[in-house]
Amino acid sequence: MEQQYNISVQPTLLLVDDDINILQALKRALHNVDATIVDFDSPLAALEYCQSSEPDVVISDQHMPDMNGCEFLERIKKRWPNSQRIILSAYQDFDLVSAAFSAGVVDKFICKPWVNKELNFVIDKALKRESVTETIPIDKEAIPLSGLINFHGIVAEDVAMHELFNSIRHASSTNAPIFITGETGTGKELVAKACHMEGYHKDQPFIAVNCANFTENLIESQLFGHTKGAFTGAVSNQEGLFSAAKQGTLFLDEITTLSKPLQAKLLRVVQEREFSPLGTNDVLKFHAQIISASSTSISNAVIEGEFREDLYYRLNVITMALPPLRERGGDLVHIASFFLKKYSKIENKNFKKFSRNAIQIICSYDWPGNIRQLENVIHGMVILNSGDQIKSEMIIKSLSTTVKNYSAIQPKVAMPPSVANDSHYNNEADNNTEIIPLWQVEKNAIEAAILHCQGNIPKAAAMLEVSPSTIYRKKLGW
Repeated sequence: MEQQYNISVQPTLLLVDDDINILQALKRALHNVDATIVDFDSPLAALEYCQSSEPDVVISDQHMPDMNGCEFLERIKKRWPNSQRIILSAYQDFDLVSAAFSAGVVDKFICKPWVNKELNFVIDKALKRESVTETIPIDKEAIPLSGLINFHGIVAEDVAMHELFNSIRHASSTNAPIFITGETGTGKELVAKACHMEGYHKDQPFIAVNCANFTENLIESQLFGHTKGAFTGAVSNQEGLFSAAKQGTLFLDEITTLSKPLQAKLLRVVQEREFSPLGTNDVLKFHAQIISASSTSISNAVIEGEFREDLYYRLNVITMALPPLRERGGDLVHIASFFLKKYSKIENKNFKKFSRNAIQIICSYDWPGNIRQLENVIHGMVILNSGDQIKSEMIIKSLSTTVKNYSAIQPKVAMPPSVANDSHYNNEADNNTEIIPLWQVEKNAIEAAILHCQGNIPKAAAMLEVSPSTIYRKKLGW
């Protein structure tokens, strides 16, 4: 009887970099991966190899002779479309990389110098994807686009928010800078922390700082640290946040408030991955991921010369836009219920729900302070009232004392079907008003921005405060 053997074939990991020392460092860093490593110091030689051999995962440098990394990976994609393609660059050529992401040429981006733990995390994830059989969907861990979920403390049923959660998961395997846009109070720090918790460095520190809360001199000392005697009042050495973040995440909120000199110093940190504490010429390495955010238009700040354009592009590798609470549909009531349960437990109260009229009042208000304002109002109501449900008069009283000229009006946000009565919200539109479809408004805005920027899509994306990939995706759908 013929004996049968189970043959296990390892996946192939292809490394391409014109610097031999970098190739050797990559192989040392990845010596424990469950894959056969093949390396080339020439993209042309690597392409010749790939004519007859399919790589499962490819890591390519961006700046090489003969062709750059994006061009090389584009040719790999044409030959082997199922390969996982990762770009490695010290130059952070964000315009090209963003366009390559949009076209599906590049799957992941890793900055030089890399962190070994990050590199192994990315490669392990890529190899696991390749090992998934055809009977199991690759995106089995993706966030569903319908249904109420709690994603690292962010409660949402809205489709746009679920898409944001998927973006957070996709971005979790890279150390590239992330930029979050959104009005004050929309939860930008929560999104930053979710990015941290989904990443390879979740066991490392997460440090958040609001740049607007400090004077110029104090924020510089907070970020870089200082030595004893560096300035008047510096009576001892102090570790800065760049150092304290270690290999974790540093979240810089309201980054547009930084002065021009500080922006120049931050550019060095992002670009060179190093910094010097105040009062010394010692150079320290910076290993953390930077996530930054602004509640004001950073593109306007760039256009008006208040924020460095080169720094903006280096911070804006991955863009995540948070919608205001008034645009999140039924999420408003779900978030209110989440806070009611939370603060009833904290304050040892018995509140279980909102009355129907209370829900109507909640939906009637714009909530200009977004989630933060909603949370504070509910917390205050729980403290000052008793019972098993929040009633409309409690909300009206709370809003009347905190909001100037508040008056309850018809709902501006639709209630979820479970609590809504359609007859109360069947408001007819003004027959004299021409309603332009939302997709047409969006299309007009994008086309106007591209025209204004003379066809430069990354620059148009910066003005619109979206990622270039968003514009490319929208254009494909027109």
